[in-house]
Amino acid sequence: MAHTVDVTEADLERVREMLRRNYHPRDHEEAQELILGAMQDTQHMLGWVPHEAAEVIGDHLGVTADRIFGLSTFYADFRTARPGQHFMLLCHGTACFVGGSQRLISTLQEEYGIGGDETTADGTLTVQIVNGCLGVCDLAPVIQFDHHRYAGNLTPESFVKVIEEVRHTAPGGHHDAH
Repeated sequence: MAHTVDVTEADLERVREMLRRNYHPRDHEEAQELILGAMQDTQHMLGWVPHEAAEVIGDHLGVTADRIFGLSTFYADFRTARPGQHFMLLCHGTACFVGGSQRLISTLQEEYGIGGDETTADGTLTVQIVNGCLGVCDLAPVIQFDHHRYAGNLTPESFVKVIEEVRHTAPGGHHDAH
């Protein structure tokens, strides 16, 4: 099996350029306030916040990489592992739980061998289980794909169908999951 490089020097240079362009802390206190924004921009750019990028952010802001890593593992929105080609949020809030989200979580394990915060073996899908709410309770149980597409009122069968449609769609492509 070929070894893949998680983050390239070109990726890190893009992060450095973004930091030089947008982040100019006047003091240590302001640097602390800029950490989350720099991490969000990095994740938006790379799809995740790799350890190497955390070091670049820390160097630029004058804070330790451990501080960056600590924040990236504290906040659920940050990914510290490369995501799959598609990213899915599975709502497990109250309405979705009552509507059957636990069955969907079980289906993930049975059909794809993954749970929350994991990526399929083929790298096509990363799933994050949200214990909060996605804000579309009338569609419970609901999932969100690639940050803007929703599918709801799901059964285990329709859930698998939607996942398969998305997995076979190019990243950023469109599909008919509603």
